[in-house]
Amino acid sequence: MSTKTVVKKTVSLTLGLSFLVMSVTGLMLFIVPKGKVAYWADWKMFGLTKEQYGDLHTTSMVLFLVITVWHIYYNWSPLIGYIKNSAKQITLFKREFVIAFLVNLSFVAGTLLALPPFQTVVDFGSDIKAYWEKTYGSPPYGHAEESSLREFSQRIGQSAQKSVALLKEKGITVEKKSDSLKQIARDNSVSPQDIYNVIRPASSGGGKEVTFLGRRTLGELAGMQKIDLEKSIKYLHEKGFDATEESRMREAANTLGQTPYELFENLKASGLPLLQTVE
Repeated sequence: MSTKTVVKKTVSLTLGLSFLVMSVTGLMLFIVPKGKVAYWADWKMFGLTKEQYGDLHTTSMVLFLVITVWHIYYNWSPLIGYIKNSAKQITLFKREFVIAFLVNLSFVAGTLLALPPFQTVVDFGSDIKAYWEKTYGSPPYGHAEESSLREFSQRIGQSAQKSVALLKEKGITVEKKSDSLKQIARDNSVSPQDIYNVIRPASSGGGKEVTFLGRRTLGELAGMQKIDLEKSIKYLHEKGFDATEESRMREAANTLGQTPYELFENLKASGLPLLQTVE
């Protein structure tokens, strides 16, 4: 067997295998949870994380593209023959090429225009991701796993010292308060969500006050006579948050880098009338 024949067969087999890997990883990326859920819950399937599936998909795609060019090089004559007419002239209006073009065009147009069954497939993927989010839950704010234990504790209304004590009670060791939740979770073979579940019960006021404030709008708190609506909106505008009566405390607090309870305290300390504590 000649060297050229061996290379051609190797190229074809490599093309097929890289396509298989790319297809499998692409399918996994279709059904994986959203990034915030996957990283928060340390989601894995068949032992691999969302990030690992993404990396494999990228590298297999690069291999596939390189080998495809090589494969086209070895099969140039047959490929050109597919678009030649009976007079041996290249034409883009040959029936086979037109059919192939229309098939691809229909997938592109159907997807961009959100037409069935293409949108049905997209919606199915969204439903799967929603299922994961319902099953595992979401972090209290975006990329919470990247926050240091000190910062995370502050944002949920907990002292870092108390968080460390609670984690040690559960056998979870913390080297430094400046370590991220992701790092602490990895060192202890747990997920960032597990860290949160240990800390959360001891949040200031049992975690209820922060949750209560977070889901309330400014209008609702004003209606309960907890805040002065006009002055609160003015205060938030001065801090760079475009507040309205329908703005939620959690949204405003996250924008300002605070917990809802901290924001509530800051509103009281900003020259507004002294308000009663939220129960």
